[in-house]
Amino acid sequence: MATEPSGAIDLVLGGPELTAVQQQPADENRARMLSIALAARAGADAGFAAALEAWHRQAQQVVPMTTTGNTSTYISGGTQGNVVTTRDVLGGMQFGQPASPPAQPGQADS
Repeated sequence: MATEPSGAIDLVLGGPELTAVQQQPADENRARMLSIALAARAGADAGFAAALEAWHRQAQQVVPMTTTGNTSTYISGGTQGNVVTTRDVLGGMQFGQPASPPAQPGQADS
């Protein structure tokens, strides 16, 4: 059996949901189902609720919430060209026009 990281909680209920999230960590639906299972167990077991809250506080110190905080950029010296500072980008970003493919030998520039 694998060793749990320090501060990990026992997930007796929610085990199948945890396994599903571990198999596909980017699947938001699986994460939602794990959240529901953990909330149900916390509602039925005060000791589990306290352990879950303690784990949550510890996890927030390691991975801060993405809904708080800010960004800061300091640029100095010379010409930097284009500079972008951003935080919490969901989806893609595109700036300007896509590059034209290189001219083939024998083709005139247009």
